[in-house]
Amino acid sequence: MNRRFFLIGSAVAVAAGGSAVSPLRRRTSLPWSALAKRLQGPLVLSGQPEFATLALPNNLRYAARKPVGIALCETAADVSASVLWARENDVPLVARSGGHSYAGYSTTTGLMIDVSRMNSFHFDTSTGVLTLGGGARNQTVFDGCRPLGIAIPHGRCFQVGIAGLGLGGGIGFNLRPNGLTSDAILQTQIVTADGELHTVDASSNPDIFWACRGGGGGNFGINTSFSFQTFAVDKVAACGLWWCDDLERIFETLVAALENGPDTLGSKVSIELGHDPKTGERTAAIQLLAQLNGRAEQLRDILRPVYAVRSPRKTLFFDRAPYWVVQEKLSEPGLPSYYQERSRFFNQRFSGEAVAAVLSWCRRWPGTTPSAEFKIFQTGGACNTLSPGATAFVHRNSWWLGSINVSWSSTTHRSDVQRALEWQAAFYETLVPIAKGGAYQNFIDPSLEDWKTAYYGTNLPRLQTVKRRVDPENIFTFPEAIS
Repeated sequence: MNRRFFLIGSAVAVAAGGSAVSPLRRRTSLPWSALAKRLQGPLVLSGQPEFATLALPNNLRYAARKPVGIALCETAADVSASVLWARENDVPLVARSGGHSYAGYSTTTGLMIDVSRMNSFHFDTSTGVLTLGGGARNQTVFDGCRPLGIAIPHGRCFQVGIAGLGLGGGIGFNLRPNGLTSDAILQTQIVTADGELHTVDASSNPDIFWACRGGGGGNFGINTSFSFQTFAVDKVAACGLWWCDDLERIFETLVAALENGPDTLGSKVSIELGHDPKTGERTAAIQLLAQLNGRAEQLRDILRPVYAVRSPRKTLFFDRAPYWVVQEKLSEPGLPSYYQERSRFFNQRFSGEAVAAVLSWCRRWPGTTPSAEFKIFQTGGACNTLSPGATAFVHRNSWWLGSINVSWSSTTHRSDVQRALEWQAAFYETLVPIAKGGAYQNFIDPSLEDWKTAYYGTNLPRLQTVKRRVDPENIFTFPEAIS
């Protein structure tokens, strides 16, 4: 085990509750001033006022793992200088854009190369191409695209970085009519392990370009910009509906109705598990969020079989509402919290067996954490028109992306968290053979043993070939990195 891997292993031990302390923390002689002189942006070190906020990951489960320095890069040259300095001084590095790695892989005990300041937005009206800095987030897209009447296949969480979203695929309500976020990438610039900046697209460095469209963030280098093909948006129909009774029949009927909907429909169905704030008793509810390129009456027609079972407890409809107004309603802030999420693609219609398994395990939730959730994002449509090998995103034969989420707070007892995670693991193992698909690399899962094939399937050998060519010394590494 070389020194770099020892440092990373120590960080993982700390995140898991161990007491290991990285040897890097005891080093006081690192030439930080030399790095600071190379950067246009600031270098923030442990102990400085803004350090704690900048170092905080979105998943607070991994907040104990902290860098010793954060390079707030403002240019691609800053990124290159940071990579080279880390190599010269044998310091582990990691890139961060939005910091939403579900497994905390966007933090390190070494140098964090933060590109969040590189959040530029440029739209070429003659070509319809939108170029974003590597630190742009969904909120950047929302704010910039709204007045232009355009969009890309974006996500729903305001603070998620476009880099992480696009590099691993990118799921949203536009997936079925417009494809994944990664499918819309026309070009990207990337700093590789040798510190060189490369422009990659279908004709220039095509293997790296292929890998960047679904190969996952942090594997091949640090992406400093992305160019996307946009599409025009106008008005859409949307709804938010909630049911609290007869959940098994509602879930089965709802999923079947959505599966019979057109490719212009995007949806997310959640079974939300929690506690009544007054009595403390466990509660369960089904939520539907849906968007249709059409009229509200068409959306109601799709949902007519569900209404025949039971009307929703709460109803919110938008009819021909401005696209970006609807996105604000369908999206969420994505604030830091404690959680673990486990995913699987469903490569067939949602069967009766799947419905029964999901509801059975939801009823078995131990209730030892504040909340838990089973959710499915509707896939198919344009996402499935490409072959599995057309880009690095291999999951091109699915109907749904399902995930099980467990959330807790800083005051939840460790044993209570453990009971909830054991429930999640057993639930997950039941679903894997039913779903028949792989796992979503953007919902990166530290508990997943078969992650290489689950994330990348038949594309793994080609991804490994690209990795060995552009990063032969494995500079860009983390516990579930391609190697």
